Amino acid sequence: MDNNVTVNQGATRRTHTYTFHREGMVQLGQLGELVTSHNETVFSDNYGNILSLLYSRVDEWALSTLLQFYDPDIRCFTFSDYQLAPTLEEYSYLLNIKIQHRVPFVCVPEKPRLDYIANALYLSLGDVHDNWKKNGDTHGFYMSFLVEKAQEFADKGIWEAFNAILAALIYGIVMFPNIHKFVDLAAICLFMDKNPIPTLLADTYYSIHSRHGKRGAIRGCLPLLYKWFKSHLPASGPFVTSTQKWSQRVMGLTANDIVWYQFRTGISEVIIRCGNFGNVPLIGTRGCINYNPVLALRQLGYTMKSGPSDREIYQSVYFEKRADPVALEEIRKAWNNIHIGERSTLGAKNAIAMEPYTEWVKERVKTLLLPFPEVPLLYAQPPKISEAMTKNELARELKTLKGESSQARKRVRTEKDGIVVAAPTEDPQKVIEKTIKEEKEKLRREYQEDLKAHKLRLEKETKYELRTMKKKLEEETAQRITVETQLKGTIAPPPTHRYYTRANHSLQMDQLRDDLIQMRTQVTAQMAQFMEVMQNMADRQEELRIRMDTVAQVVADPPQRNPADIRVNGEPVIGGPGVIPPAANQGNPRGPPQPTLEGHTTQQIRRAAAIPVLEED
Repeated sequence: MDNNVTVNQGATRRTHTYTFHREGMVQLGQLGELVTSHNETVFSDNYGNILSLLYSRVDEWALSTLLQFYDPDIRCFTFSDYQLAPTLEEYSYLLNIKIQHRVPFVCVPEKPRLDYIANALYLSLGDVHDNWKKNGDTHGFYMSFLVEKAQEFADKGIWEAFNAILAALIYGIVMFPNIHKFVDLAAICLFMDKNPIPTLLADTYYSIHSRHGKRGAIRGCLPLLYKWFKSHLPASGPFVTSTQKWSQRVMGLTANDIVWYQFRTGISEVIIRCGNFGNVPLIGTRGCINYNPVLALRQLGYTMKSGPSDREIYQSVYFEKRADPVALEEIRKAWNNIHIGERSTLGAKNAIAMEPYTEWVKERVKTLLLPFPEVPLLYAQPPKISEAMTKNELARELKTLKGESSQARKRVRTEKDGIVVAAPTEDPQKVIEKTIKEEKEKLRREYQEDLKAHKLRLEKETKYELRTMKKKLEEETAQRITVETQLKGTIAPPPTHRYYTRANHSLQMDQLRDDLIQMRTQVTAQMAQFMEVMQNMADRQEELRIRMDTVAQVVADPPQRNPADIRVNGEPVIGGPGVIPPAANQGNPRGPPQPTLEGHTTQQIRRAAAIPVLEED
């Protein structure tokens, strides 16, 4: 295993202890379970992927390890031979919220318009006035009030209002936490402004920078920071299966092991700088700080050619908002002039780092030092290209490889006296075993994910239906008790006669009989509806169990097929070099057409490998 990373042997810098401020999200999680089926799509279209923050697990050891690598001078995380830095574009992709190219949130208004807040949260102006409370130096709503209103809207089926209040709760408790169980005015303004990404990134950097080397809890949207960090780490192999500490696992990685860019993100524009600043100044809920997009271009798919200039990374912004209103106004004006970097200026997308940049990082590591000692690398590293190889030599090598590849393709099928001769191939049994193993593993992963999502969706829908039916039954029971109580009381005689008579008594008994029959009919109908819901739930659970058993059986024991029927590029995998009988080639010197893997769908390939195809629901 080649190790191209060299730093000062045994020299490390001091590490720090960090704590993390996290709110309890049990109540928010229960509200999130009410977002099902069609309403889930509506919620995502209006508010992005913020609902996932309620269920994102945060590993505090992972975040604590990440913060040990923080480089305060240039606002990034510097590792052995690479750097990572959260970006506006990545946060936008993770939350599926578009960045609006305008001035972001600056500060809360001195006199907020409560009528605007009432309209945004679908509340009456009276409710807003009665529950608008002061807490410290700000105002807002207590979490308990908003949770109660959200539950009330859910019970009534007013999902548009429910979605708005749940989104505001996520903004105030998860994305921009400030006061315990309190949604403050800043979070409400950000919710109404619908441009939270710049402020989220600002709070991330400001919280990390302000606590670097100091005591105190790290605030901010921790689920989002952890989600961003995990997106760049290996998803398989020794890093995942290792039982080592987070510090040892991270130190065992190099730039070759990092997940740099996912093409499905579709990032084409990058905010490089604002106004006259050499980088991007950010305005958070508590303070202002800059970040350096030029250090994160590889994360966005572009090439890191060389070390950045001092103006691009060392123009520092860091202050509390109240401490410098003049500088705050300067940053606000800078956001009116946003400089966008595109492919035409940033170059082609290949997510690589050139040698000058890598050397610049290594030189910085020698000065900065790493927080942990070196460990053996987790993954085998690719061979290092000799620096003596010139561009022409590389071009000639590439041309030679292309020629050899072309000749190999031609040898796959050659003609000799009208007889098709199969080219030598790999060991047929190994090819079959490898193909079946890969397809089985892929099939197992796909259906495990589908079944897990289906099970979660069923559980959420079932819980909601049970709660609804339980509430209806409670209401019907209360109504029945009320009717029985009224019937047990004194029944006033009809107004036509003030004395007891047999006729009046008969009328009263008839009315009582009718009331009892009606009540029995209502109770019977409600019980039948409840039993129907319970039966539907049992049927769904049985269906889910059958599907899980079916997939487990398919993955454990796939049906076998004659390997000789499997063909790759038109040739049988088993059989090696052989001659097709001339009778099979009549009228066609190249032989009868053979099925190939090219142009076929995944399902057709699976059938060719004797792996059953399970249709998705």
